[in-house]
Amino acid sequence: MSNSAKAYREFLAEQKKFRKQERIYQLALLKLFQAVSNSSDYNDAFVIYDKIKNEGNDGFKCEVKFKMGLHLLAGAGCKQNIVEGCKLVIEAERLGSLPAKKWTNDHRKKNDYGAGEACKLFK
Repeated sequence: MSNSAKAYREFLAEQKKFRKQERIYQLALLKLFQAVSNSSDYNDAFVIYDKIKNEGNDGFKCEVKFKMGLHLLAGAGCKQNIVEGCKLVIEAERLGSLPAKKWTNDHRKKNDYGAGEACKLFK
């Protein structure tokens, strides 16, 4: 067997290990996201969302950014910041979040970008 073939075989073996670890990582991220999303400790949730907002694939990022945007719009667990909340919701929409797209369509023309409605989500 040539050196290239051996190297390629090693590459495939390592790639298989990497993909397995990547799946474990993605599942751990999802488990964390679900636990945080179900938490009523909004301060803790916002801090965790901020730490993981750039982790995982685009689908995961868009869900985290949408949740963070709602927190900022409502001031749930953080200081209310309508401008930053709006930016995150739009960014989540661009990444493909259907809930963010619906939110944007429903609240785009409102002065507060749906902050009042976001507050109701956290009661």
